[in-house]
Amino acid sequence: MKSNRRVFFQTLGAGAAGLTISPALALTSCTTQKGTKPDSDGQILFIGDNIAVADTIYGKVRGFILRDIYTFRGIPYGADTSGNNRFMYPEKPEPWADIRPAVWWGNSAPQIMENRYANVYASFADHWNYDDVSENCLSINVWTPGYNDGKKRPVIVWLHGGGFTNGNAIEQDGYMGENLSRFGDIVFCSLNHRLGPLGFTNLAGAGGEKYAASGNGSG
Repeated sequence: MKSNRRVFFQTLGAGAAGLTISPALALTSCTTQKGTKPDSDGQILFIGDNIAVADTIYGKVRGFILRDIYTFRGIPYGADTSGNNRFMYPEKPEPWADIRPAVWWGNSAPQIMENRYANVYASFADHWNYDDVSENCLSINVWTPGYNDGKKRPVIVWLHGGGFTNGNAIEQDGYMGENLSRFGDIVFCSLNHRLGPLGFTNLAGAGGEKYAASGNGSG
């Protein structure tokens, strides 16, 4: 059992051939890109049944194209970490049969939300992006100029700050990877992971080998 947090997250980061991001994400097109982005009407957002559909090893996902960048939000890379999975090494997500919508962010890890928006001017300036908070928080977001197009691109996997106690992958608008993806011709990935006591409480002394991986925030 690998108990090193860095090693676990490194498994998410390798890969620049086509779009191979991790064991959780090996995106390949299941729709043609030709004809999905007409440039005659000035349209900048494309979303629909046969647009931005990709394969992962757990099932198909459907994102969208915004300003020519393929965007996939909130794709699970691990199972729910609540209940029997709490404090344990992350498990694989359950595969899905239907095409999974990947158009909205995943849950933020549990953290102190009280007074998060207490200063309305600071909230306006920083434009905090928080939605549901849940232990089912292991998800990844992907921005790419293309996929399954025969082109190799560098992959950046980014983990948000917050002192390992708060934050999420899109906490502020500047965390989104659209522009980096566009101007760098890269695949940009951001992810949510466990935080605070649920991610870093080491129970090995009390619970024995079963909890040997607890306390390292893996997943």
